[in-house]
Amino acid sequence: MKVLDCGCGVGGPMRTVASVSGAHVTGITINQYQVDRATHHNQRLGVAPLTDVVRGNFCELPFAHGTFDAAYAIEATCHAAKLEDVYGEIFKALKPGGMFLSYEWVSTRDFDPANPEHVRVIDEINFGNGLPEMRTWDQAEEAGKAVGFKLVTSLDLAVASEVADGWWKRLDELAWQNEVSHVVVTALDTLWLAPKGLKDVHNMLRNVARSLVAGGKTGVFSPMHMLVFQKPH
Repeated sequence: MKVLDCGCGVGGPMRTVASVSGAHVTGITINQYQVDRATHHNQRLGVAPLTDVVRGNFCELPFAHGTFDAAYAIEATCHAAKLEDVYGEIFKALKPGGMFLSYEWVSTRDFDPANPEHVRVIDEINFGNGLPEMRTWDQAEEAGKAVGFKLVTSLDLAVASEVADGWWKRLDELAWQNEVSHVVVTALDTLWLAPKGLKDVHNMLRNVARSLVAGGKTGVFSPMHMLVFQKPH
């Protein structure tokens, strides 16, 4: 079986999928550093024969139509300017009957665009994570359908478990570390010992961590809405 990892980063999921399933996994990322690190770790951990990593734009996939039996994207396609662009490329790269699983960052049913606090939280998450916008869960569903996929499953894994704790609680527990870092970075910046721009980047990450927690607490944001699509036969 040939599988596509769309937006593979340094290849953590790729190595797991390849080693557990025995499938051959091809990962694509736009970042050459990630290509190099993924290749290094694949070789180090003995899964190089089952993996390939290529540099490229997942909105312009460099693969022939019908190359892959299955595909997945984990917290990656949220960075596309238009979901239809990347979903459409994946659709073309799959064989008829092929399955595509996407793990999307979305605003949930609880998000109210008329609520200023909800809007602020989502805007800060977008800014801090380099997202063009935050799609709603149903916009993600419709993007897949628009390019020809059949929607098989749509499930918000952030709230699907009856036993798992909130995904955001670990971030909340570590908030004190962000405050300690803030004191240190502010002191270094005041003494002109910090590189230019470090304080701005630190403040951005500090704010987005708070917003992620707020998004989780209020339920207006999910970093793990699972969509399963199938390309018709």
